[in-house]
Amino acid sequence: MKNSFVLFIVILLSATAFLSAQDDDKIKKMKISFFTDQLDLSSREAQQFWPVYNHHNDKYELLKENRWRSIVKRLKKVDSLSDKEASKLLADYREYKRLRYEYREDFIKDLKKLISDKKIMQLKHAEYKFDKKLLDHYHTLDKKKK
Repeated sequence: MKNSFVLFIVILLSATAFLSAQDDDKIKKMKISFFTDQLDLSSREAQQFWPVYNHHNDKYELLKENRWRSIVKRLKKVDSLSDKEASKLLADYREYKRLRYEYREDFIKDLKKLISDKKIMQLKHAEYKFDKKLLDHYHTLDKKKK
């Protein structure tokens, strides 16, 4: 009986991971299509753009994972922090924001070698629209479940 339960849990976790990976892949494909269309990228521009975009996106995700998550955990307990702990949290928060700004500046510098300033701003707008579209989609799904 115990082995059956463990097997069930392993299968459940595997299925969840598989579905999550499928969702991630689907979202990535939607993003590529949406951005390419919104920016009106030529095939040459797209070939150069996506490796740069993905590289910077990966850097940002690592920063979020390595720095931001720790800040959020401590921020949830801010009322119980000592002054020293709060000072450390503020310092970490400021460093995170500084690094995030630095990453964004590097990203823009790399993009300027590939696409026009107008397309860079169209990218910023496309990111906003895509995120909104994704949130609206999940909000609609959530309403349907209820």
